[in-house]
This record gives sequence, C-alpha cells and structure tokens, in this order.
Amino acid sequence: MSERLGSLLVPCCILLVSVYASLYVGMLPPLWFGILPLLPLILAGVAILLAWHFNKGRVLILVLLLLIPKLYGDSDQQASLTAYLVVSCFCISLLGFIPERGFFNHFAVNRILFIFMLVGWCYAIERGWISFSFLDYRFFSSSFTWSTVLLWSVLLLSAGTTGVAWWFSGDAFKASGLVSIVSLLVISYFVSSDTQFDALLSAQFLLWIWFLLMESHRMAYLDDLTKLPGRRSLNEQLVGLSKQYAIAMVDVDHFKKFNDTYGHDMGDKVLKNVASQLKLFAHPGRAFRYGGEEFTVVFRSKHLDEAESSLETIRESIEKAFVTVFDPKKKQEVDINVTVSIGVAFAVSGESTDAVLKRADDALYQSKKKGRNRLTRAPQPKNS
Repeated sequence: MSERLGSLLVPCCILLVSVYASLYVGMLPPLWFGILPLLPLILAGVAILLAWHFNKGRVLILVLLLLIPKLYGDSDQQASLTAYLVVSCFCISLLGFIPERGFFNHFAVNRILFIFMLVGWCYAIERGWISFSFLDYRFFSSSFTWSTVLLWSVLLLSAGTTGVAWWFSGDAFKASGLVSIVSLLVISYFVSSDTQFDALLSAQFLLWIWFLLMESHRMAYLDDLTKLPGRRSLNEQLVGLSKQYAIAMVDVDHFKKFNDTYGHDMGDKVLKNVASQLKLFAHPGRAFRYGGEEFTVVFRSKHLDEAESSLETIRESIEKAFVTVFDPKKKQEVDINVTVSIGVAFAVSGESTDAVLKRADDALYQSKKKGRNRLTRAPQPKNS
C-alpha cells in the first residue's frame, strides 16, 4: 500500500504546486516573463534527452504529445483544445498498457508517424478541415450534445482505466499518466492566459523528468526479476548500519537441481515466489537479492530480538508456498514447493560488516550441512 501511494505522491505534489504557482504567475519579474514561454521547450528537451539515455520510448511519445499545443495548437480555439484533450488523454492511457519498446529501434518509424498523425488531426480540426456536424445534435433531447457526451466518455474511460490499473499495479508510469490526464483537464478548462498555460505545461515535463530519474534509480537499485532491492542497495544499507544489527543469508535448497529438472524459466518463477514471501514476512528486517538463489535480510538495532522469529516465519512460509511449474517429463503442470536454508549473524562492537556477512554465510553453510531447511545462528567471534 505504501509503495503504491508513494508512486502517486510526488506527481500529485508537482501538480498542486504548479496549479498554485500558475495563479500567481502574473507576479513574476519581467525577465521571467521572457523566459517562461521557452521553459516548456527547455524541459521537453531535457526529458527527451533523458528518455534517449534510459531508452524509454513511451516517454518520448508522451513528451512529443504534450508538445503539440505548444508547437501547433492555438489556445484560443476551443475546437483545437477539445480535439487535443481527447486524443492526448486517450493516448496517455493507452501508453500505460503498451510494453516498453525502447528508443532507437524498428518501432521508431511507427512512433514518429503516430505523432505526426496526432498533429495533423488536431491541426485539421483547428482549421475546420474536419467537421462532424451530427455531434452538435442534442443527446436524446437532453441539454448535452453528442460531442460533450463523447468527450467526457473518453476522458472518464481514460482516467478510470489508468487509475484502476495504477491501483492494482502501483506502477509509476501509470501514476504519472493519471496525474498528466488530470493536469490536461486543468489546462483545458481553467487556464485563462498563455503564461498560466506555459507554467502548467512546464510542470507536465517536470513530472516526466522526475519519472525518468526515478526509473533510473529503480534500474540501478532494484532487481528486475524479483523486484527486491539488489546488491548495490544492500551495499549502501550496510555502510549506514549502527553498531548493533543482524545479517541473515537465505539460500534456496537444491536450486541447481531444480533448474536442471524444470528449466531456468521455472527457476525464475520459484525465485519470484521466494522474493514475494520475503516481502511479506521479512519485517521488521529488510530483504535484498544478493545474487543467484541467495537473498539477504538485514535487521537494525531496535528489532534484533525479533530477527530469529521473523526468519523462522520466512522459512516456514516458503516451505508451505506451492508454485505451479511445467514438468517437461510429465508434459504437464505440477505444484511443487521449495525450502530455504538460513544463516544469521549478530554483529558485535567493532566488527566490520564484511566480517558479519562472512559469519552469516558460514552459518548458512552449517544449515546446509545439517540437512537444509533450517535456521542456524552464527556463534560470536572468538575475540569478542
């Protein structure tokens, strides 16, 4: 829950601050008034460079999409704004369900053609080259026209599907997309000047720059398979530990044999299951992917008395959790479970983290030696 809401926190703050700032944009010094029209273009350029650097093609499409009214639209023409609003909100929602395809590859031509199609569509409506007169008729004798009903149907569908998808996935792209849709609504219906428009549009690009920076952090610190913090994150955690802490090493039993029997793709499925159990039961410790089939759990000083009970809970939950895998010999899916061996070491005063990690690894070896599927506490160092 906290991770899900965390993905929406910063985008919402950016939106709220930008709305508040746009109300007082008229109080800016004259120099800033000259810079403000260029600010969306500058931030868009930064976002495109970051998207290229991190190979994020979806963000490229989105940034170009947001640039359309700045480059081609006329904020004084309601037809242009309405067309842009519908197309943009629908496409932002759609991008949340399309897998990332990268920046420079054979999909690039399709992306560029897609953007040109959107530009052409909005421009044609703005110039009156495309007209749907039947949309001006009343919607079943109500006070609304067909165009109004269709407009809000698309907007609600886009915002609703994006919001539901974000709620179930906690995905940062969907969270940022949802806030972008809300921001576009604010721009379309509450902006009264070009300076306000530039301020809110700049905030949109700032939002996606933030997303790209957070995505780079995720790529560097989060293990892509298990979604647990990786080895780099563990190393930084160890540097900041106090004098009293505990480190546990968790290793999946007979994992090589499992891979040889069921295949590496089924082995990945097992690692994901083990990681999910660690996420659920590692508290008050923090779980990390150490490498291969090994995981690490770190307990800080005030939670040391709960360390062993938490590790036993982890061991039992992994043993009871069955995973459905495909058995190539039986040619069918079977439910199997795995076990883990755990070694834990409690730090003593003056002991380095490398030494504690080594003792935890030795305790893990003892668990393996004693028959696996057990927890072993490392003895205190002899010189303590």
